[in-house]
Amino acid sequence: MTLTRPFHKLRVKEQDVLALLLFYYYEYKKKINDERLVWKMVFDYDTKIRIKEELNIKDGNFQNLMTSLRKNNAIIHKKYFMINPAYIPRVSKVTNRFDITFSILISEKFQAKNKRDSSKA
Repeated sequence: MTLTRPFHKLRVKEQDVLALLLFYYYEYKKKINDERLVWKMVFDYDTKIRIKEELNIKDGNFQNLMTSLRKNNAIIHKKYFMINPAYIPRVSKVTNRFDITFSILISEKFQAKNKRDSSKA
């Protein structure tokens, strides 16, 4: 999560919580095929207790971090709570690796300015 910090601006503890939510997402996904049930398990009371214990944080602090993740759209609610797909890396089922790909949209204003600047040279 630290590598992508310039794109999401999450604080360190928020990154830690999100990383563990993602970890449990991938662990549950290995055993459960139904995406809705996977997310239900990720946000289950017992999973939250495990995360709080792993990070050694109190419930109030954890709840504040979860609220902050919702406000920052890292956690979204459609028909159920889930992590925003923009934060979910694609992990290969064959290997233990994932690729991070950045897609950068160059605005028309930037392209026009760049074109003007290069024509002056």
